[in-house]
Amino acid sequence: MELFVALAYSAARMFIAYLLSVASALLIGIPMGRSEKLEKVLYPIIDVLQSVPILGFFPFVITLTANVLPPPYGIELASILLIFTSQAWNMILGVYASVKFIPPYILDMAKIYRLNLVAKLTKIYIPASIPAISKNSIISWAGGLFFLVSSEIIALGSTNYALEGIGTYVQMALESGDMQAVSLGIIGVMFLSILTYILIWNPMYSATTEVSTGTEFVPKIDRPFKFFWRRLKIVAGNISDFLIIVNANLSNKFLLKKPSFSKKAKLFTVIVTFTLLISYILVKFAEWLNRAQLEIWATGYSSLLIEATEGLLVSLLRITVVLIAGFFVVLAISYLLYEKTSIYRKGFVLSGEVLSSIPASLWWPIFISMISLGFPPELVSMFIIFQGAIWYIFFNIALTGVGQVEKNIMEMAKIYKIKGRYKFFNIYVPMLTPFVLSGASSAWGGAWNATIVAEYAILGNQIISLFGIGFLISEATYSGNSQALFLYILILTSFIVVLNRTLWAWVYSYAKKKYHIIE
Repeated sequence: MELFVALAYSAARMFIAYLLSVASALLIGIPMGRSEKLEKVLYPIIDVLQSVPILGFFPFVITLTANVLPPPYGIELASILLIFTSQAWNMILGVYASVKFIPPYILDMAKIYRLNLVAKLTKIYIPASIPAISKNSIISWAGGLFFLVSSEIIALGSTNYALEGIGTYVQMALESGDMQAVSLGIIGVMFLSILTYILIWNPMYSATTEVSTGTEFVPKIDRPFKFFWRRLKIVAGNISDFLIIVNANLSNKFLLKKPSFSKKAKLFTVIVTFTLLISYILVKFAEWLNRAQLEIWATGYSSLLIEATEGLLVSLLRITVVLIAGFFVVLAISYLLYEKTSIYRKGFVLSGEVLSSIPASLWWPIFISMISLGFPPELVSMFIIFQGAIWYIFFNIALTGVGQVEKNIMEMAKIYKIKGRYKFFNIYVPMLTPFVLSGASSAWGGAWNATIVAEYAILGNQIISLFGIGFLISEATYSGNSQALFLYILILTSFIVVLNRTLWAWVYSYAKKKYHIIE
């Protein structure tokens, strides 16, 4: 019974965080996709935030929620916000990309017919965003589960919180040495992942997209969901029509009465509200820095900087090896499955959803017996990094890329008996390159986030540590060394952003020229 209660608590937090992620994706992604000025400001911020490991949010989340709201509300909100940081960023970027690349003729028609903001939102922007939300929901749900343990057991120095949930259940069982409970907890997470995939995510993706991937699972479940989706679209359409009429009537009614200073007043209100919010955050941050004893920072700064640089390079080597190997493995497997019947693809996508959603911390208990027999912990660490990264590429290929493969080109290849390595590198890879690149940047950020668990783990009385930036961040977090944690996060995010703006920008540019990718 305790296991089911823990699963229920975790599922509730996951769904609340997911709804917040969807709302944020629409509220941020749509304006960012339509305004170049907002894009220039918000895109770098999102780029930085998706590079921050979940432990990097601990001080800010605890300060802004757990230390402000009474228990248990503050820490529950903190847990939900931490899960949110594992789900939101790819949702926001997915909506942003969908809105940004809406065909120009649709927007021209909206101008000709003078559609107001409500009409544009309900008839153009939100419908254009739904396929991206459907696809990224699968990835975001897996990402939230991957860091579930870190979100339910929050530790920052002497500050420790453990919320009831499946992550806490497994961690407590592990500390007490109850491996049967650990196994049941892992099975419970897998059950939750399979259940949500079959009942929610796969039917939702199938119902809201026109691309057939050959991965639709359990058609009898798809049918009621599609029926529900059709009814929902009718209801949503009626509501949007009503809002459009109300908005138009209000606009006409107050058009002449609107004072000339209304726009300035609105702008002033927004600026004041934003300034107060930022001021509050800065005050709380200053209090946190004061507690961190800045005089210690000055004396230990140089040694921390050297240590962080060394850890960064070691982790970079692990991540590079994992991403290169994982890229070819996923691409090769997806090609082989494309050549097979759809039942293999269905099973493979479901397996990917299950494997990608197993919390990162639970992989160490799974492999602990093998490690005691001499299995290298380094390989387990790299496998966990693989788990945290490669599924972004996998789902982009399996859910979107396979459905976009030109059937006529593949038929021509079959007629002319083009197969094997030549077909793979000259037909299959070029057609899937846009989808690989779409997931590559998220995989890059996911790999860095996974290092905090892959390089440091506490298994009961046993501590497994492998030197790297993830190890340094984890150690600083659990020891309460706030100044070291701040420096490590700053160096890591700066490094990732610089590489994103240089190396990844060059990769995208090269791929666009070589494979004639049109955005």
